[in-house]
Amino acid sequence: MGISCDTCHGTDHMSAADAAKAKIPTPETCGQCHDAQVAQFKKGKHAMAWAAMEAMPTIHWQPMALTEGMKGCGSCHKIGLKSPDQLAALQKQERFGTASCDSCHTRHTFSVNEAKSPQACETCHMGFDHPQWEMYSSSKHGVRNELKQLGINSAQSAAPTCQTCHMQEGNHEVMTAWGFLAVRLPLPDDPQWKADQVTILQALGVLDPSGKPTGRLEAVNGKRVSAGCRVSMQAAKSWD
Repeated sequence: MGISCDTCHGTDHMSAADAAKAKIPTPETCGQCHDAQVAQFKKGKHAMAWAAMEAMPTIHWQPMALTEGMKGCGSCHKIGLKSPDQLAALQKQERFGTASCDSCHTRHTFSVNEAKSPQACETCHMGFDHPQWEMYSSSKHGVRNELKQLGINSAQSAAPTCQTCHMQEGNHEVMTAWGFLAVRLPLPDDPQWKADQVTILQALGVLDPSGKPTGRLEAVNGKRVSAGCRVSMQAAKSWD
């Protein structure tokens, strides 16, 4: 494909003596060839991972020994977008591990097949505070996928992966499959299920205590919720 080292790392580095001049790739580097995917990524929640971590006060209360050098929460939240100044400060602590795209397409193979496998998501989406991997791998979807990977089930076996639902058609925005705020419209007919979802929306401030839409509805309105399904004012009026 005509890709060489300097395509991603620049031309400032010429020998072992000046290796520090090699540029560390950013999403903009990948965007030279993959502009559509980078644009999708920047619209999604993964792009906000670093900002979300920085906004969490408890992160800044932790001892440096637990956080510096991309340890702790930063080891996963590094996938988020960072300013040039933030990158420069981080790379004084840790030369590598500050990029975004290589969190899923690990360097230097940058394999599409690797990033399509649910194990690519396991690195971050696991543990007591966000046990998505444990839930998926022990579900029937996850078990069938493992059996398929091991060759016990055929290659044609139905075995949905994380990417099947969250990256439909390879969309790098990585959307919540059940819709923004995890609520799919229209709300279900089952009264208990509907009531539970309304409670979630009230807790998020999208609905007020009486069940009426609040100004926060605009944060939901127009978002991509699911295939062919969008939040509308008309639907919101029916929530109460």
